[in-house]
Amino acid sequence: MQGETEIRLCEPAPFIYFENGQIAITDGSSVWLVIVTCEAMKATAAPPEKSLRRLVRYAEYYRDLAAANIRRGEDVDGKVWVRESDVLAPRASRGAMHQSSRALDNV
Repeated sequence: MQGETEIRLCEPAPFIYFENGQIAITDGSSVWLVIVTCEAMKATAAPPEKSLRRLVRYAEYYRDLAAANIRRGEDVDGKVWVRESDVLAPRASRGAMHQSSRALDNV
């Protein structure tokens, strides 16, 4: 993926608004508001928790998930959502890879 612009965190600082967390990211020319759902924050790590502390701690992880969504064209009007399914998808694929590698070990 040559030529991709780095997407990084920017101002304003992460904050919680109603049920969801919000962070801002930029590629230097555009700024997106990343909305991290309550369910996504809870699914990120054990124990399930929706807090500003978790949002800040995992901000770069959410940034990476949002960047993938942007590359797929899933941003709308300067906003991109990070949902529980975004958080759980990498875990499911890691689990499937782990299971398939175990199956190969048994051959």
